[in-house]
Amino acid sequence: MNAQNLATILLYLAVIFHLLGMSGWVVATMAQPIQLATLGLLLTAIFVLRKKKRKTKRRPRKPPAEVTAMLERAEGGDTGN
Repeated sequence: MNAQNLATILLYLAVIFHLLGMSGWVVATMAQPIQLATLGLLLTAIFVLRKKKRKTKRRPRKPPAEVTAMLERAEGGDTGN
């Protein structure tokens, strides 16, 4: 079962719980647990859909050609003028 299918099922369950809570068919003492279950299902669906971010290795940037030319001049002791 892939992540999208699982998230879809969780969202459908959350909608059913939400509609059940709003319908007025449940006892008033059960309203808060149904709301918490709805919230838990929604947060679980978000967590399931979250992509794992891979850290990329940063390569050191190559300095521009002007910088290397200036470094060579500085190491060689040339003034350039």
